[in-house]
Amino acid sequence: MIYTQHRTSIKWIEMIVTILLIGILDYTFNLSVSEWAIDPLIFYILLFSLRYGLLGAFVSFTLTSLYHFSFLLMEGADLLLFLYDSKELAWILLHFFVALSAGIFSTSYRERYQSLHIRQEEVVDENTQLKQTVQKLQESQNEMRKRVLDSTYTLSKIYEVGLHLDQDVTGLVRDHLIGTFTRVFKARQIGLYHVDTSRRTLRLHVRSGDVDRLPQTLFIDSDAGMFQRMFQTKRPTLRLADELEGPLLVAPVCYDGDVKEVLVVHEVDILRLRSHEMNMMKLVLDWAGTRIEKADALEWLLVSDQLVDGTRMLRMDAFEQKVAQQVLRHEQYGQPYSTVRLSVEGVDLTLIEMELILRQSMREIDIIGYDEDEQILHFLLPGTPVESAEWFKERIEHVFYVKGGRRL
Repeated sequence: MIYTQHRTSIKWIEMIVTILLIGILDYTFNLSVSEWAIDPLIFYILLFSLRYGLLGAFVSFTLTSLYHFSFLLMEGADLLLFLYDSKELAWILLHFFVALSAGIFSTSYRERYQSLHIRQEEVVDENTQLKQTVQKLQESQNEMRKRVLDSTYTLSKIYEVGLHLDQDVTGLVRDHLIGTFTRVFKARQIGLYHVDTSRRTLRLHVRSGDVDRLPQTLFIDSDAGMFQRMFQTKRPTLRLADELEGPLLVAPVCYDGDVKEVLVVHEVDILRLRSHEMNMMKLVLDWAGTRIEKADALEWLLVSDQLVDGTRMLRMDAFEQKVAQQVLRHEQYGQPYSTVRLSVEGVDLTLIEMELILRQSMREIDIIGYDEDEQILHFLLPGTPVESAEWFKERIEHVFYVKGGRRL
């Protein structure tokens, strides 16, 4: 490393103070340094020539020459003879040669050092950037490895989700769909609703959350708002900033070529709402729709021999199995259900006619059973609490009276 001084004033002060100090010592102790065999002024020139290069060499040579001239004047020597005196001329040439040689050496060495120093700084900067790049690359690799290993969407986990949704009972498919959104997408306060034909009423299938936020029935405006966007795009839809009320997310479950059910979510991890998460959500919903459609067809196929001829009314054995499934869902998930009985003894209508009348005022998910021995209709209402069963019974009796002309 070389000495560097960027302030010119300091350089002048150093050289002037040093030469004055030499002069004071010379004068005080009568040393006559100019006459010494080994002239101390040469070391002065060497010091500042090596310290500051050519500038220091010329300045130090000038100051030592002035000092030498001053010394000659003090001794009373004739300065005109100075140029003809070989001894004095040799003194000047020697000091000038020393200053020039040392100055050139110092300047070239300094330039070489500065060049190497600049190159060294560039190499250090490049190494630092390389280290930072390698570090970022390692961090990216670790993050990518972590994402691949811990991702919710690895092939094994997607396969696991697919297996959970591949059930032979529609109720189990819906239950596992709720569980998948809770576990994978960190959703809370979530409910699955059936869409009626008018698209203005949603009736609860299953929920995981508070009754106040996920009521039994939702009345919606399908011509405006997020539900309208959801019905149009058939994709998971988020609430907009200017929509102050309503759930955070609604997602359609499509089968039979249309939106049949809607997943309503009030709370979800914000990190699960990125584009690839929404695409994965759509994939899960599409798969759930096909599984519900398959399970529904399979259920009716399995009970086809237990249907009342010409109707979709179940005989009592099959009906009691459906009730047992609802009991299990109520125990595991707290899903309400209710049953209603209506006696049709003495009604002068066929079962086909009665079903046509009743189905107009029932949900698609409601199930009818018929006890042939006692001539009693049994209704299973999934997702309907017991306190609402009496209201359903009154409504059915009124519809039957109005359209069938009979009181039950």
